Amino acid sequence: ARYEKGEYRFAREKNCDLRLLDFETFGGFGDGVRRILRQAADQLSNKLSHAQHLDEVTWTTKNWHGLQMQRLSVVLHTAVAWQTVNELACGESGIVHGAECIAVLNGVA
Repeated sequence: ARYEKGEYRFAREKNCDLRLLDFETFGGFGDGVRRILRQAADQLSNKLSHAQHLDEVTWTTKNWHGLQMQRLSVVLHTAVAWQTVNELACGESGIVHGAECIAVLNGVA
C-alpha cells in the first residue's frame, strides 16, 4: 500500500500489518473484515473461551465468529448513533448527553 509521508508512521515503524477495512453503516462488513474474522475463528477452532461463555455470550452467539460479528456490529451502530446525535446537536460543544440526547433524537430539543 502507498502512504503519504507521516501517515501511520508509528505502525509502519513497528512493522504492523495495516489494512483498509470496510464497514457499512447498516451493519454490512466488507470482504476484508469477513476474511480476517474467518481466519481468526479458524485459528481458535471457532470456539469460545470459558471466560467468554461466562461473561460475553448471549443466547444468539454459539461460537467465536458469531460473538465477534455481534460485538463489531454493536460498536459500529453505537458509533454511528453517537455521530448522528453529535451532528444534530445545537450546543456549543456539539456533544449532548443523557436526557438532552434523547430529546435531540426525538426532535424535541
